[in-house]
Amino acid sequence: MAEHKPGSMDIRAQEKTFAGFVRFTIWAVVLIIAVLIFMALANA
Repeated sequence: MAEHKPGSMDIRAQEKTFAGFVRFTIWAVVLIIAVLIFMALANA
């Protein structure tokens, strides 16, 4: 088995995936807030 060297792993794919997840989460929260505001205004 090969020796593991800390800090030598290529994590670009994980960083790209995490950045996409954060971007998706932000858009989802904005959309949910917009829907809640619309529902509150439409119910008045």
